[in-house]
Amino acid sequence: MTPVAIVGIGCRLPGGISDLDGLWAALSAGRDLVTQVPPDRFEPGRFVAADPASPGKTYTVAGGFLDDVAGFDTGYFGISPREAASMDPQQRLMLELAVEAFDDAGFDPAVLAGSATGVYVGASTHDYEIMQVSEPAGINAYTNAGTSAGNIANRVSHALDLHGPSMTIDTACSSALVALHQAVQYVGGGRRRIALAGGVNILISPYPFVGFAKASMLSPRGRCHAFSAEADGYVRSEGGGFLVLKTLADAQADGDRVHAVVLGTGANADGRTPGLSLPNPDAQERLLREVYREAGVAADELVYFEAHGTGTPAGDPVECEAIGRALGRRRSRALPIGSIKTNVGHLEAGAGVAGLLKAVLVLRHGRIPASLHGDPPNPRIDFTGLRLLPVTESRPVEQAGGRRVAGVNSFGFGGANAHAVLAAPPAVPPEGSARPRRLPVMVSARNEAALAEAARRLAARLPAASGEEFYDLSYT
Repeated sequence: MTPVAIVGIGCRLPGGISDLDGLWAALSAGRDLVTQVPPDRFEPGRFVAADPASPGKTYTVAGGFLDDVAGFDTGYFGISPREAASMDPQQRLMLELAVEAFDDAGFDPAVLAGSATGVYVGASTHDYEIMQVSEPAGINAYTNAGTSAGNIANRVSHALDLHGPSMTIDTACSSALVALHQAVQYVGGGRRRIALAGGVNILISPYPFVGFAKASMLSPRGRCHAFSAEADGYVRSEGGGFLVLKTLADAQADGDRVHAVVLGTGANADGRTPGLSLPNPDAQERLLREVYREAGVAADELVYFEAHGTGTPAGDPVECEAIGRALGRRRSRALPIGSIKTNVGHLEAGAGVAGLLKAVLVLRHGRIPASLHGDPPNPRIDFTGLRLLPVTESRPVEQAGGRRVAGVNSFGFGGANAHAVLAAPPAVPPEGSARPRRLPVMVSARNEAALAEAARRLAARLPAASGEEFYDLSYT
């Protein structure tokens, strides 16, 4: 396939994380960002009971939560406060992340207006719709459009006047990576195409907690123990991310900063298994073999594998079996594997983008942060025989030469699987040395309050900026 460059990233993750630097700091420090449900979502006492059999109750409301899911700059997007109040927070968040991703790429969204830029979003929860229709008196002219899952993507296309394909994709927990797969196919299919790809998840209703608890999918201890003997379910989480994609050739021609290169993506389905939510190791293995073969990547080129790794008793052994058969046993040394879900929880439809961002950072920094809660290792997984190495302590990547490559897995609980293969960006030839010089840095915003906040953030950022980054900021 045509190599596709990730040239811009916008993200919001639990723990106040709003950019890659914040995510790297959290992962490097081994932070556990899972907490209990904030008081502004719902009243836990009404829905939590220690007895799993209690009707209408969940045994846990632990999760990874954003600091603010209600705030939204209506003036920036030209949306009335009344309409915004009827909009799913997932629509609002992805609008903001689209602008932030374009900012990160150094693109003026106004220049892209009228272009064939595509928008692909993975999303699957309907919490806000449930809340809206539970109070019929509050339903208004904006309710249906504001709670439509399709409009999570369509809002972005409308607000920024983007004329390419615009779709919300729901394959449950693989949604974000399936969205990436579709976006990569679009971008690689024609010169000068650009796409936004990402995923989102917001937790504001107690009812999905109850449903997943009744299915015994949630960890009673409130942690994702990926690859561990103590694996007992997953922890729900929220957040989102958007990636700006171009072909690598276009990015290099335009002088874009490249975060990582997508060498290959793929998607398939488990087919019929003993139960809808029971995974199929043969299908997972088949997907991995196909993606790496089509991408032209050898197993030994992998320096890290970001697994789906939810910490479920059924899922982890099956996933490791597939990884080991497709890749681990074909290597000269064990393949390091990990899961960001042990730090932030499981973003469900947005999980793929969270895992991908971790892989981007591993490639950038040449170091693999520890996955948490992994000891003691799961005795049902033959890590030695599968040549897999769960990373429970931070370690440098081991590169056999050539490219530095990472893989990212994502699976939906209905059997939809997706995978992406990333490589570190090509080295940029150093420019000739130039004398340091004083340059202006401009701050702009739509109103005085936003201007003050933008100036505060930039002032906090500049002291840590390298010389090269300072010139980039000034230029942008």
